[in-house]
Amino acid sequence: NMGVEIYPGFAAAQVLYHEDGSVKGIATGNMGVGKDGEPTDSFQPGMELWAQQTLFAEGCRGSLSKQVIERFQLDQNSEPQTYGLGIKEIWEVPSEKHQPGLVMHSAGWPLDSKTYGGSFIYHFDENKVAVGFVVGLDYQNPYLSPFEEFQRFKTHPEIRKTFEGGRRIAYGARSLIEGGLQSLPKLSFRGGVLVGDAAGLLNMPRI
Repeated sequence: NMGVEIYPGFAAAQVLYHEDGSVKGIATGNMGVGKDGEPTDSFQPGMELWAQQTLFAEGCRGSLSKQVIERFQLDQNSEPQTYGLGIKEIWEVPSEKHQPGLVMHSAGWPLDSKTYGGSFIYHFDENKVAVGFVVGLDYQNPYLSPFEEFQRFKTHPEIRKTFEGGRRIAYGARSLIEGGLQSLPKLSFRGGVLVGDAAGLLNMPRI
């Protein structure tokens, strides 16, 4: 059997396979393992989850999705995938600057003409505004900082007026998959399918 046995040292999730090579399911990682790799008082062993079809929905470049893409050569007829880094903040702004439902997207500035990227601003309820900036990770300038470009973006006169007098209440970042149609791998394989960002289905041209 090509499956994975669950044991106390088993830390990360793994793909399980039938003897014929098709996907059987996944094995979850153990919980409650200390920094030394030994079980703690809260230890819970991982478990095997079997299915007729396993949907891989891990987001951008998930560890299990990478395994099945390589094992089944799902990307052999597609272009290499491309990636971006998106940084996002949530602001609470003065009520007079809040426009519920307003959506703004931009491309380019403050990036140069050789660097791919752009912004988004979404006004939602309770005087909250989400603002973010995405930079393609194929940028050529080794000194470019996506975070600093985001901060520069907020200094634009038409952008900063929304946030003056407000306060940032949350922030985060995530990788994005941006290759589009030509970079899509084959989505199905024996025992499973790729969905969402695990497959590369983010539609950048639509945005």
